[in-house]
Amino acid sequence: MEHLTSSLQITLSQFSDKGPKDENQDTLGARIPEGALLVSKGIALAIADGVSSSQSAKQASQTAVTSFLTDYYATPDTWSTEHSAKTVIHALNRFLWGQGRNSVREEGQLTTFTSCIFKGDLAFIFHVGDTRAYRFRQNTLEQLTTDHCQRLDKDTYYLSRVLGADLALEIEVITTDLQQGDIFILSSDGIHDAVPHHVLHQSLMQQRDPQNLTDTLIKKSKELLTQDNVSIQVARIDSVGNASQQDAIKMLSRLPFPPFLTAGQNIDGYHIEKILHESERSQVFLVVDQNGRRLVMKTPSINYEDDPAYIERFVMESWIGSRIYNRNVVRVIPPQVEPKYLYYLTEYIAGPRLTQLIKERAPMPIPDAVELLEILVKAVRAFHRKDTLHQDIKPDNIVVSTHGPTLLDFGSCWVAGVHELKAPFDRDKILGTLDYSAPEYRFAGKVNQRSDQFSLAVVFYEMLTGAKPYGDQYAEAMDLKAFQRLHYIPARKLNPLVPYWMDKALEKALSIHTLSRYNALSEWLIDLKRPNPAWQTPQELPLIERNPLIFWKLLCTFGWGAFFVTLYFLLGQ
Repeated sequence: MEHLTSSLQITLSQFSDKGPKDENQDTLGARIPEGALLVSKGIALAIADGVSSSQSAKQASQTAVTSFLTDYYATPDTWSTEHSAKTVIHALNRFLWGQGRNSVREEGQLTTFTSCIFKGDLAFIFHVGDTRAYRFRQNTLEQLTTDHCQRLDKDTYYLSRVLGADLALEIEVITTDLQQGDIFILSSDGIHDAVPHHVLHQSLMQQRDPQNLTDTLIKKSKELLTQDNVSIQVARIDSVGNASQQDAIKMLSRLPFPPFLTAGQNIDGYHIEKILHESERSQVFLVVDQNGRRLVMKTPSINYEDDPAYIERFVMESWIGSRIYNRNVVRVIPPQVEPKYLYYLTEYIAGPRLTQLIKERAPMPIPDAVELLEILVKAVRAFHRKDTLHQDIKPDNIVVSTHGPTLLDFGSCWVAGVHELKAPFDRDKILGTLDYSAPEYRFAGKVNQRSDQFSLAVVFYEMLTGAKPYGDQYAEAMDLKAFQRLHYIPARKLNPLVPYWMDKALEKALSIHTLSRYNALSEWLIDLKRPNPAWQTPQELPLIERNPLIFWKLLCTFGWGAFFVTLYFLLGQ
């Protein structure tokens, strides 16, 4: 994403004044970045109105705006806009709440807050309180936000949502498309309480220049005897952020594809020892650099040299990998010299693939399998913390070395921050192997972190049993009805050493429906490592499986009883 550029451009005007009050408790601000940040984070506007009844209203509004505009751009560029903004706003709310509680006089730090982020061809609005966001398009003025207020009577109302009042905070999120010529207005109540909707609309019909609009609306609010601070931001969309297909291909193809490579050749100072893997889409080589270090080089296939979607996907692999930091995720290695060709390097992990270990050792000892899974969960969490799904978790993508399992391959990863960006071509949707990918990929269900959970569960099931949880028919299912006809094969039937409670935890993670799985991988691990009380006494199991001791005691009692009855009749005769 470092090399991407955006054509998004706006004209912005903003103004804030204390109005008839002694102090200006409003704050507004904006940040218009360039280059990669403009692509990954966009342009951010923010306005806040400190609640007058709180002692530190001005400080609260200043903290909210300045901290948001700093912290939002510091979030990982793989995060979606919503995830980034909401994370920052919730952190701000906790900070303001804590400041109010920790001050000597318990001075509340309360403020409304509204932010508008323009990214690509979308606008994201995050809103708490009664500051407002409007959009003017094709002569129509629309209030996008809702005032979070409760009326007590005709003339009295109170704010029902503000930053700093409570640890629990509900943020209103609005997402809308952008069109050239759109005008967005963010205002405090000193503007919109004084200037009626029809007057605001009339002003927009007469004037489209942001600076003139700002001057006009400030003037009108004062003429209409506003009772509060006056703050306003006016942004006109001059061009949206979609790159042309030609620009995208030019950016992605700045390096040529490598020529056909074989063992013994050299490329950019790397000596190719052998081919590790070869497919229609790529080649993977074991190479040695000039310092004798062994690395893995992945190169694109010349079959896709003129395919922008394929090139984007390949370029994204190294970008994604360079942003995942975990000792059990393979590291992307920066090249020693400026590359002449399109490829990327990763560290070389010596050891067998998990596929081989399963063939040789399955069913694996349960403690070993749980230990391997626990490390893999940590690796997958590293992806999820970056708003990224791996989407191809399988034994072939896991190397087991002396340092434990290492998760490989970024070729199928889904990144929220990139997914938001519109492409001038249909993006490559490379999904994982059918035997291990979650059902929702095939019946167009909602894909999320629980989809990776499903794949991890298939791998764990295979370690315990050497088989697949739904049998061979799973790979053939392509719609929801076909999946619903499948039945989970209890792991304990294939491996009697698997406890019932562990099997039930595994079955839950392998549910066909995403919402039936665990909310978090940590919850699943807890149920795998110690019995869930709900699954300790399964009534549907035969008594011999539920409690073998009682079963054999009852059987012996019945046997002795039958013996004495038989003996009685024999002696009686």
